[in-house]
Amino acid sequence: EDTTPLLPAQEAAAYLRIPIGSLYVRIAKRQIPCIRLGRLLRFRKAELEQLLAANASTVDPGPYPIEEQA
Repeated sequence: EDTTPLLPAQEAAAYLRIPIGSLYVRIAKRQIPCIRLGRLLRFRKAELEQLLAANASTVDPGPYPIEEQA
């Protein structure tokens, strides 16, 4: 049985660091999984973590080398 905490929409948006409106748009596009309890939406924190890990990318420093500061 999954015992992952369920987050309300506001907390899920804060956790993902996106505006609440963007969260709802991504839900509509089925990019972010959620659980519907009547009119309420809840999110499994573990699924949000997997989403972030799957979308993580390395930062390209560009053509200039990064200088180390002393």
